Amino acid sequence: MLPRGKPYGSILFMVGGYKYMKIHDILSIFTKLAPEENQSSWDNCGVQIAGTVSETYRVGVALEPTPETLSKCYEWGAGAVITHHPLYMKPKAPNAEGMYLEVLRQTIEAGAWLYSAHTSLDTRPGGPAFWLGDKLGLQFRKILEIETGYTPIEASFYTEDPISREAADIWANHDGIHSVSQSRTGEVRLVCEEADWNDVANKIEFSLGKRPLFYIRSLTAPRREVGFGEVGTLAAPLNWNDFMTKLDGLIQRDALLISGPQPETVSTVAYCGGSGSSLIDKAARAGADVFITGDMKYHPAVETPICVIDVGHFSLEEEMMRLFAEELDGELDDVDVRFFTGTDPFRVHVSK
Repeated sequence: MLPRGKPYGSILFMVGGYKYMKIHDILSIFTKLAPEENQSSWDNCGVQIAGTVSETYRVGVALEPTPETLSKCYEWGAGAVITHHPLYMKPKAPNAEGMYLEVLRQTIEAGAWLYSAHTSLDTRPGGPAFWLGDKLGLQFRKILEIETGYTPIEASFYTEDPISREAADIWANHDGIHSVSQSRTGEVRLVCEEADWNDVANKIEFSLGKRPLFYIRSLTAPRREVGFGEVGTLAAPLNWNDFMTKLDGLIQRDALLISGPQPETVSTVAYCGGSGSSLIDKAARAGADVFITGDMKYHPAVETPICVIDVGHFSLEEEMMRLFAEELDGELDDVDVRFFTGTDPFRVHVSK
């Protein structure tokens, strides 16, 4: 059973130093850290199963929504669980025994919410999906495959009264705002990320006591790009053995698979978490000496023009979700956040 708190006015009871938080507020943090608008068209990010609890003080984080992992989350008392991989890509009927139906049963019984941050997390600039580039100390980093590009909008309106410094600061400090200015003629101009505009417009309406007539136009720059994988250069070139020693210290796996021509020295490194074999050519065109990814297949391995190191899907993304749990814990100050470790579905057998 999930622990439940009852609101008393606007205050929620505390349990063990943690406060109950409304589910919709928790979901808003999920979407802030993994914007759903960044997901690929084929993906299924967001709420996988809507629960019945309205608040919780415990949030579970895991890579995979397996029955074993979710059972641990619910026994701990998680009212919301966020996983990387979705429970399903396309809606399907719960008409056959298996993992899907078992997860539905246990989640509904627990009354919990199940959420997926898949490609929405993979593509977030500077997010935990790019942890390997951080650990390798890559410089001059660029996105390997751009999924979407965004440019801000310019919104303007007229007001006879000068905007107070206090109001301008409130607007300028809002997420997504680039600049706020007012001309002598009374025209106020704001440069803002389009995704944040509705919230900003509501703040302006609240400050002025009425909603002004906004004039909005799209800009061509600055352009913000989101996508998969990265390419960058090491602080100093490493010979092959030294580079592999450094990589072995970062990847928690017993065996790495290597294909393609082995370079004598490594200077430029490309990588992509999860399944990235489709990005080999992009990595080669970007000048990468090695490309690190998971789920390498036979024919791409035969044909690769550069060295590819398959470190495993699990090892890259398990660490990503552990780091994401730390980030989420910082955002949900008074809520207990716990990372639930998974199990690599592959096992290594060493022949005698």
